[in-house]
Amino acid sequence: MSTGSRILIVGAGGLSSPLIRLLAKSGVRHVTIVDDDVVEASNLHRQTLYTDADLGKPKIQRAADAITSLAPQLAVRSVEGRFVPNTAKELLEGHDLVVEGADNLATKFLVADAAHLAGVPAVQAGAVRWSGWAFCGLPGAACLRCLFEDIPRDRVETCAEAGVVGPVVGVLGALQAAFLYRWLAGERPAGELWHYEALRGALRRTHVRRRGECSLCSGEIQDLRQERYSAACAA
Repeated sequence: MSTGSRILIVGAGGLSSPLIRLLAKSGVRHVTIVDDDVVEASNLHRQTLYTDADLGKPKIQRAADAITSLAPQLAVRSVEGRFVPNTAKELLEGHDLVVEGADNLATKFLVADAAHLAGVPAVQAGAVRWSGWAFCGLPGAACLRCLFEDIPRDRVETCAEAGVVGPVVGVLGALQAAFLYRWLAGERPAGELWHYEALRGALRRTHVRRRGECSLCSGEIQDLRQERYSAACAA
């Protein structure tokens, strides 16, 4: 297993809760966590990294404390704020892989675009209600835009608005951790997509191929213009 890797985590919510606990013992050297939210009671059913004692506190602070308590030797950098276009390149610099667990599509596309342009592998996931997905995009392979094409023009509800079942988020966060461990072990699960449906108890794996007309893979997208990710840049 490749030790000494530097991992960037975008979002310290439900998806990252199981990931962070598992990451602490993975042998990586450095972790950077980016988040701008605070712990809320309505989120505790899926954000299992936190307790009632953490309510009102920045997630970034509690997440860093959790990693440090599990792995004191692991270097942790906390960045309180959003992953936005004007800082994306700087945040990715020096990292070997990015794991994204944000709660909105604009940030997911921004992470995918920034990682692709920087040549950094991206492990991403999303969940709503009873189902969700986890995806691994590697340089030279399919990206998130090969799968979903673009941010929907119509507003899409976040998991906080539409609701999400806690165990669904936990399963997908664990799948992201599995992607990470496989990557550390030297495997490259490029373009691999897992879809989980809790009501049917179904977990399905498929392979996403690069699309010739993909705006990112074709080189049409060459920069991170702020207007492309307006929802991600909102205060």
